[in-house]
Amino acid sequence: MKVANIVSNNSINVSEEFNVVKSMDEIIHGLPTLIIGFDYVNKHYPDFNILDIELKPNLYWTVKKTERRDKHAEDLSWFINKVYNDLTKDIKYIFIDPLQYKSKSLLKIIRKLYSIKNLVTFVNDDMIYIYGDKFIFGVDLKLMSYIGFDKHKIKSKIKSKSPVFLEENEILIEYKNYIEELGYQIKFLPYLYSIRNEQNNTSSNLYISRESWMVFKLFRNQI
Repeated sequence: MKVANIVSNNSINVSEEFNVVKSMDEIIHGLPTLIIGFDYVNKHYPDFNILDIELKPNLYWTVKKTERRDKHAEDLSWFINKVYNDLTKDIKYIFIDPLQYKSKSLLKIIRKLYSIKNLVTFVNDDMIYIYGDKFIFGVDLKLMSYIGFDKHKIKSKIKSKSPVFLEENEILIEYKNYIEELGYQIKFLPYLYSIRNEQNNTSSNLYISRESWMVFKLFRNQI
């Protein structure tokens, strides 16, 4: 499953989810696209603003590594971060808290879970994250045990309802870079897994300015 296009005549070190091609004729239409190289952009988009990374909605550009290494690295990192954040912006997270929700609300959540086919579940310590149908449900086994539920039975029941049940360690290592791009929000891991293995709508039209992202990155590194 591809999540974005990168147009470049030189090799680019990105994950397999990115469609790396040599010309705009080879892109997958509807996906966000980054063109690398001043000459290519200047030839095909002569009226572009050299100070603006956005050529038009969902189409961006940056220089080659040989033209300006620091800007190339920053823009490529910004684009990758933007793609993954756009992928998750429509995903709704629901933390299943028996202490907060009334029985009617809990029943509604459980029915929603049972109605979803092809659940993808990820276990991280005492937290379970269940993805399906644009929802991620969070279950805290420690909390469930505290209020009197058998956490082993809950885990077993969720596992029986999940065609894909992911344990930590190896899967965390495999998705480490993706989770990092999402600010270390582990809850998105089962959704990222589904992107790799199923069909999802990966259109990306939300514009995050490069300047705003650089400020965010700087702030994140300080905490």
